[in-house]
Amino acid sequence: MARPRLEPGEIGAIQIRTLASGRVQATAKMRDEIGELRRLKSIGGTEDEARTGLAKQAEDIRYRTVGPVLALDATIAQACEVFVYEKEQSQTVEDTTMESYRSTIRHVVNPACGNLPLKDLSVLRCNRILQSIREQKSLSAARRARSVLSQVCQTGIEHEVLTANPIRDARRLPLPEKKESVLNPAQVMVVQSLIHDWRKDGDGYGPRPNVAVLEHVMWIMIGTSARIGEVLGLRRCDVDVTSRPATVLIAGTIKQSKANGLYRKNTPKRSRQKRRVALPSFSAAAIRRQLATADRDPEAFLFSTKTGRPLSVSNYERLLRTFVDDNAEGLRRAGIDPTEFSTHIFRRTTATIIDAAAGITLASRLLGHANEQVTRSNYVVTAEMVDPVTADIMDDAFTAMLGTAGSSLGSDLL
Repeated sequence: MARPRLEPGEIGAIQIRTLASGRVQATAKMRDEIGELRRLKSIGGTEDEARTGLAKQAEDIRYRTVGPVLALDATIAQACEVFVYEKEQSQTVEDTTMESYRSTIRHVVNPACGNLPLKDLSVLRCNRILQSIREQKSLSAARRARSVLSQVCQTGIEHEVLTANPIRDARRLPLPEKKESVLNPAQVMVVQSLIHDWRKDGDGYGPRPNVAVLEHVMWIMIGTSARIGEVLGLRRCDVDVTSRPATVLIAGTIKQSKANGLYRKNTPKRSRQKRRVALPSFSAAAIRRQLATADRDPEAFLFSTKTGRPLSVSNYERLLRTFVDDNAEGLRRAGIDPTEFSTHIFRRTTATIIDAAAGITLASRLLGHANEQVTRSNYVVTAEMVDPVTADIMDDAFTAMLGTAGSSLGSDLL
């Protein structure tokens, strides 16, 4: 009778024999995870050592063919390691995203539940874990943990440790509070005036910063609603100030990671968000002034350091925070909340103006969003006053009826 065929990952019968030297040899056959038959051999001082060596060989073969495999009793920390390994091997996730995953696992997930066996992660435990993270750290940390844990549970399903993803049935965490600060055109002009006067006369704050960069980036962001990284990633070849109207191609963004340092990613945040935007006159003027100082190379950045490297997002945001700190009182007098003044306020301003004038579809397209709901939920600030045209519409619908002769309601109201 033929021996039963070994299943992928299965080790056959182990043969043990003692060698002339007195050491013990263990041999066996194994079918790896892709179906190929492998021969295993291990020698040790004792039978236990030989068997242990054989098991180690089998584990190494599994790792080389399919990577690490989760055991049924694997902890969440071990599952996180496998999740990170598989994401890295897929080469579909940006290095900055991988750094965010690792940071969330190291500082949030593992301290909260790393020792818990993955198979014991129930919906109830998910709710308690996420609530604990929210209370002890922050809502943002809890939301990041939920995202990572959901993907880790999916890894558990693929490795047949879980049959369902308990995170998906856990209670939803509240959304972060929506930022409502936007600038009206008059407030933008106040900001420009404050930038022009900032440390102009050496008023004891230190050397005068590069106010031209601060102002030009502001006008380009307001005119295009591009992200700060997308603006800093603009090169001479991306702008055309000879056409009418002038245009800019948003086709890259500045990124920074531990692995690769500061670099330009040759797509926006998402590759599908590549777009060419017509520039209002004030943005075109800002770009022309910046072009006058930029290197003549077509690949040269509009905003760069003295060595030609791109200006980093963190450096620009640090410059903006310093401006806000120095001019907090002036911003308050203009009705601007300094605590909400960041690069996002320029993007929200443009989105709100475009939505009010031309609708959410055009605003979403300008911002580079694939989903209009993202634009509405995060960027467009709805005016408190509903368009008065609603009163005219309702009057037109009911005036004839209320004015009908014999209508007591009509005679009372009209």
